[in-house]
Amino acid sequence: MTALSTNTNYKKPYRPLPIKILNGLGMGNVHKQFDPDLLMAKARKQAGGTELSSAPLMRPLKLLCSSLIAEANLSPFGRIVQQTRLKGLLVNRLRLDALMAKHPDILAQPDPDVILIAGLARTGTTFLHRALSADPGARTLPSWEALAPAPLPGEPAGDTSKRIARGRSANKVMKWLAPDFTAVHPVSAEAPEEDILLLDLTMMSQTAEAVSYVPSYSAWLERQDHRPAYAYLRDVMKVLQWLRPGKGRATHWVLKSPHHAEQLGAALDIFPKATTLITHRDPMVTTASCSSLMWHTHALSTDTPDAVTIAHHWLRKSGVMASNTIAARKANPDRKFLDIHYADLIKDPSSIIKQIYAAHGAPLRAEGASAVVKSAQNRPDHTGGKKHVYALADFGLTEQHVKKTFAQYYEYYQFAGSTSS
Repeated sequence: MTALSTNTNYKKPYRPLPIKILNGLGMGNVHKQFDPDLLMAKARKQAGGTELSSAPLMRPLKLLCSSLIAEANLSPFGRIVQQTRLKGLLVNRLRLDALMAKHPDILAQPDPDVILIAGLARTGTTFLHRALSADPGARTLPSWEALAPAPLPGEPAGDTSKRIARGRSANKVMKWLAPDFTAVHPVSAEAPEEDILLLDLTMMSQTAEAVSYVPSYSAWLERQDHRPAYAYLRDVMKVLQWLRPGKGRATHWVLKSPHHAEQLGAALDIFPKATTLITHRDPMVTTASCSSLMWHTHALSTDTPDAVTIAHHWLRKSGVMASNTIAARKANPDRKFLDIHYADLIKDPSSIIKQIYAAHGAPLRAEGASAVVKSAQNRPDHTGGKKHVYALADFGLTEQHVKKTFAQYYEYYQFAGSTSS
């Protein structure tokens, strides 16, 4: 590894000196820090004392808090990060629910028209998402809006400058905390972000296990019916387009998250007219890359992220996601699916975009086509000059592990399995 490569010393996460000092000061009372009732009480106070019901949130919140306490081995700084994340989600949820209660006409809007990107991690989903999002006819979720979807107290109608500034500040903090992270996964305040950050508002998404080791919560989550979570996502999308309707040019939403691969059946139940894009890249390539991504996200909150444990968790998880996607396709043969291979997407994105619009039936106006092609051809470099490096062996994985996990995937899609893809 060189200074131009991402960290592969998986025993030693990078820490700025102030964070090292903070982590050495002591642990505090973890049970108080992750007391669900206390978190909710603080969120209610910050959200303006709303008395709206929090019942749907409490069970998953309690299970997640228990898992964070018992299994995540959070550092003192990690506890602050995760506590702040949870309280922020609760505040956002309460503010959005208050808006829906005050303005019932929001939910009377037509259901959103959706293009759904549901590929596995590291298969080109971000590249495709950003290209499609460049079309003025597409409505997406910018990072700043994902962090603060509801207006802040005292925020003038239509003025989002304060929330955008907060998003930019969050990006700067992330770069300071983890200089390698943007080389692993690009993040920008005004770029489109994964809508899983809206599913987070239900306390039922993959995000918790992507940022911390919480196997008990993860196992519980896999057994749940996720249709209520997707129904809430649909409602929040209506809130967002009510808050920012734009100039009437947007005709459809573009959603993207690997989470959709795991819960594709639920997503299709809530968005029955969606066009679903399944991106493909050889799991022999993506597994090591995904393992590195997950290690880097875990490393923000613990001083002892176990690379092997994290990688094996996400390899199994990715196998479940692939199998669930296949099951959803078989159960919904009349729905619109489009398979997109990474190599084809990188080689000729313009042709792929045209196929997507033809499949969806959405108009691709000249200005949209030009913007999409420009986005695909002129991708900004968020790497900071670093190359993301990774290898299966670094995570205790072999090709045999991958072949076994993805046997159904390889067979169903007749994937050649070339490691050059």
